[in-house]
Amino acid sequence: MVEMSPGQAREYWKALMDNATSLLKDSYLLLSAESFGRARSLMVLAQEELGKALWIYDAFEDAWSQGDETPRAVAKLAQHGRSHTKKYFEAAVYSTELDGFWGDHSRTADLGASPEAWDAHFARQHTQAEAAAREANAAKQQGFYVDRDSNGTISSPSAIPAGTTAKDLRVAAQVIEMLLINDHVRMKHTAVTPYDSTHDQQFRLLPISHPEDWEAFVRSRDGGPNDAEAQPSE
Repeated sequence: MVEMSPGQAREYWKALMDNATSLLKDSYLLLSAESFGRARSLMVLAQEELGKALWIYDAFEDAWSQGDETPRAVAKLAQHGRSHTKKYFEAAVYSTELDGFWGDHSRTADLGASPEAWDAHFARQHTQAEAAAREANAAKQQGFYVDRDSNGTISSPSAIPAGTTAKDLRVAAQVIEMLLINDHVRMKHTAVTPYDSTHDQQFRLLPISHPEDWEAFVRSRDGGPNDAEAQPSE
């Protein structure tokens, strides 16, 4: 059983989130270089790190808010810490909250108040997340390794097309960002403990998670057209 104090867990959680962010940054660079297979592989690894971070967060969220320093076990980390599909599955389930997080409830608007409808909805999400985890693990391996099947057909990472990699990378960044923002809200509104900022990680994700907002920020910072128009004429 994996046991740690809340302080140790916080350090571990921040390291996991930092590594997930760094993997996405590296994936973004590979995407720009049109190395699509390896870009997707690193994106999958980032989501696996997010899955571990979610296990830690679920176990220690209340302790971090209340200042409780009692050590505790993280059962899922002990049971599934070496399972690529289990870690990705956790991130995939969490990603289903993204639309609602930004106020878009259109996908669940027709479910109403029926418990049966909601149970069926969550069951579908569970099944889809399991399938996504299997597909992601296969895609990760395809992005790293050359393979040859029984018919003699050779597959290579360099031959993998762009597909939806750019879109998927943006969503992955937004999901990691969502956990960082949720942690910020927890510290601001429910915690009695000192604020422990993760703003640096959120800032690093912006070029990927919200590229339009990032470009507008860069233009304003560097004195782009909008700034020039705001200056008085001589």
